[in-house]
Amino acid sequence: MKHNFSERAASEGTDEEESGKYAKFGRLQHYTVSKLFGQYNHRFSLDANEPTLLTGANGTGKSSILRSIHWISRGMLHQLMKIDFEIMRLEFEDATLTIKKASEWNLEVRLDRPERRPTFWLHSPDMDDSRSSEMDYMRLREEFGEDWDEMNPATRRRLFTRYTSLPEDQRPGWVRKLHRSFPALFISDQRLTPERRRRPKIRGEGDTIGTVAAIEAAVAHINDEVQRYKSLYGTASQNLDRDFPRRVFRAISSQREFGGAKKVLEEFQQVQAIRSSLADTGLIGPAEIEDSITDLPLNNADLVALIATYLDDTKKKLATFEPLRLRLEPFMDFLRRHYKGKEVWIDDEDGFKIQSTRTREDIRPVHLSSGEQQMFILAHKLLFESAPGTLVMIDEPELSLHVLWQSTFVDDLTEISAASGTYFLLATHSPTLIAGRTDLRRSLDG
Repeated sequence: MKHNFSERAASEGTDEEESGKYAKFGRLQHYTVSKLFGQYNHRFSLDANEPTLLTGANGTGKSSILRSIHWISRGMLHQLMKIDFEIMRLEFEDATLTIKKASEWNLEVRLDRPERRPTFWLHSPDMDDSRSSEMDYMRLREEFGEDWDEMNPATRRRLFTRYTSLPEDQRPGWVRKLHRSFPALFISDQRLTPERRRRPKIRGEGDTIGTVAAIEAAVAHINDEVQRYKSLYGTASQNLDRDFPRRVFRAISSQREFGGAKKVLEEFQQVQAIRSSLADTGLIGPAEIEDSITDLPLNNADLVALIATYLDDTKKKLATFEPLRLRLEPFMDFLRRHYKGKEVWIDDEDGFKIQSTRTREDIRPVHLSSGEQQMFILAHKLLFESAPGTLVMIDEPELSLHVLWQSTFVDDLTEISAASGTYFLLATHSPTLIAGRTDLRRSLDG
């Protein structure tokens, strides 16, 4: 596992950086770390289609591996200095990223991609370009004298933050853009931590910073998305309705062949299926699902032209909901499978609603059990906050999952993966969650 890193590491750029283009690395396929905590050598592959289950005794590095991948994705390489290791290697579909601890203070980073020359960078926490320049570094070292050498890196970074200028980040472009080349989301057991959000002031102008329960923030985001797409639907409807009579007249005058009654009925059934799906998720009202058109005189060519034009317009209008439907439908299905004794739907006026099937009383999201809130927030992060191609890492999901939910969790994530385009790496101790899926298990116990 030895590598020859270029002495030009701190200054060498790439053709992509100069052109402003940053290539995707593709999915992470293999992860390797040597001398983790000074003793462990781990290598494992990630499953292409289902969640990868990372197991091992406490202290073997499960959480550290997930955090290291997260920090690398975010370009937070200074955080890797907290971990004792020798070399980390991330092998993607279209790139390989190798990080070597050159010393207690430096990381040597190498990026290899097919048909491109290797790219190098030397990262030094003491010389964090995002916080200080070399001139700042020398000035502070001279000012503090011998005390500087006795400080730990965290103290030095605090001094940089307090006393130095903040020049433009001078890290190489490919390092700054790692989150674009390799998107990853790390989800820990802190999912219920309240979020800080800006809210309008009750009196006066402007806004104020306040805390809001994590589940309330997720509900608010879903409601905002629903309203945004309903607005798009309204705009599309207005634009199409504006010249509908003129387009019907042209369709009748052109004597186009619309396929006759059979074709129109097939098109109508397709529109009905789309409407039913959207009504089930609450994006349109049940009243918008029309009755059958079989009683209409479909042997009339003019009427067929009119209905065909109407159905074509309806498809275009409903298509505005499609990006949201692809996320909202599996989200609602996920909750309905796991929320026993509760109904969930999108109300036209109130937005997302939860109701007891026994008492018919509304349930505020913050009054759900902690496990139910965790499931809601997790599904929201996976379907509404994760772009396609994102590696989602979940640390010990069983901490907040009912044992019955653990038994279906792998299947749940596989279904969500198909809808969202994400893929998963889990660190777990739960035999129930693994449920015999030894093909997905990657043990760190040796």
